[in-house]
Amino acid sequence: MAVIALSAGLAAAVFVKALGVGFFARARSEQAAAARESPLLMRVGMGLLAALCVALALVPGLLGEGLERAVAAVGLAGTRPVSGGGLRVRLDEVSATLSPLWVIAALVVALGAVMATVQWAARRRQRRTQARLWDCGGGAPTPRMAYTATSFAEPLQRVFDDVLAPEQDVDVTPVRESAYLVERVKFRNRVPGRIEHRLYRPVLELLATAGQSARRLAGGSVHTYLGYGFFGLVTLLVVLVVGW
Repeated sequence: MAVIALSAGLAAAVFVKALGVGFFARARSEQAAAARESPLLMRVGMGLLAALCVALALVPGLLGEGLERAVAAVGLAGTRPVSGGGLRVRLDEVSATLSPLWVIAALVVALGAVMATVQWAARRRQRRTQARLWDCGGGAPTPRMAYTATSFAEPLQRVFDDVLAPEQDVDVTPVRESAYLVERVKFRNRVPGRIEHRLYRPVLELLATAGQSARRLAGGSVHTYLGYGFFGLVTLLVVLVVGW
């Protein structure tokens, strides 16, 4: 359960990050501000995949027979992971049935009722005057002050600080007249690839070393190659004799 909860939390954080960056971010350059939506054909492909995912999530019973055949193909005949078909679904070793479509419909109706109640209560209150918030004299926030993908990922970096070991560096440049006045602040944050450094690179270095050592075996001598063949033949004969 702890692993499931951790996975669900990470998934929620990833979706919040994607939603915040994709829909609420502000352009930081002229090229980004001039960006346009993808063509219709490209969106149709993504829309079809999204529709299939939603359909399978709402009506998973349609996969019951396919999953049963797949489970039987690997030698686990008699196990029915998902059954029921149609709008209902029943999991293996669970007596109750579930209808995801009706559950989602009930949640949508309940959420709509809550939103309607909140709007109705807000309209009954006295109308408020909109005013500009006090910005401490700093002016309106610029796009560079908005949240980025790194900003959304920072809480997760702090939680997994011992595993990720992020590298941070703050470079403060004061003005010449006074050390208490800051002219420029440069912040650098980098998360090194631990798997690449601790797994991929050692394996690649080991393979490169083995390759360099193997090159010495190919000296270009016919006698050496004949010796390799004789040794391989003798080894094969010994294996066959021992195996019989």
